[in-house]
Amino acid sequence: MKAALIPWRRSLESPFVYAALMHILGADKGMARLVGEHLKIRPGEKVLDVGCGPGRLIPYLPAVDYVGLDNDRKYLERARSRHPGQLFEMVDVSAQDGWCERSDFDVVVASGLLHHLPDAAVRRTIAYCHDRMRSGGRLVTLDCAIEDGQPLLAQWLARADRGRFVRPARGYLDLVRTVFPTATLTIRNDLLSVPYTHAIIACGKP
Repeated sequence: MKAALIPWRRSLESPFVYAALMHILGADKGMARLVGEHLKIRPGEKVLDVGCGPGRLIPYLPAVDYVGLDNDRKYLERARSRHPGQLFEMVDVSAQDGWCERSDFDVVVASGLLHHLPDAAVRRTIAYCHDRMRSGGRLVTLDCAIEDGQPLLAQWLARADRGRFVRPARGYLDLVRTVFPTATLTIRNDLLSVPYTHAIIACGKP
């Protein structure tokens, strides 16, 4: 099965294929729900989108001071072409690579990022996010999860994901809590039009 998934995963390296798949799966409505029900971003806030990909978050935001970070050149080119008024930087945050001068963000978002990273890289990424936030700022992460009793299609889709470190929801929470001890977990099964499990973690910086 793993060998059969390799061409599928490689096809998702294309931002066009990725965007088309997200549309088919109903992820646009899911992103709107994430913003409205979990991020709750207010106009004028400073937002850091870590692992921004092609900039899928931007259409659902109010007028904010936005910065997107990613280490995939193709995705950043797509983001810049679709959102020319926004700032995007090529940064590998899991290696704490560059772009460290700001620490004033109200909201840091890591959507669909942590399941691409091994445990040590997740801890470095969360520490990076912590250091970019102002006191009183908040971090929200979203990732696919594998859970006991979930529909077979949800489990198959999670295992077929390009990310090689899909975890149970509690696994993400335990990693985030190494930096944010009071982080909370919400499991959503309704953010796509097909059976799928998302783990959403929210935390704040004192």
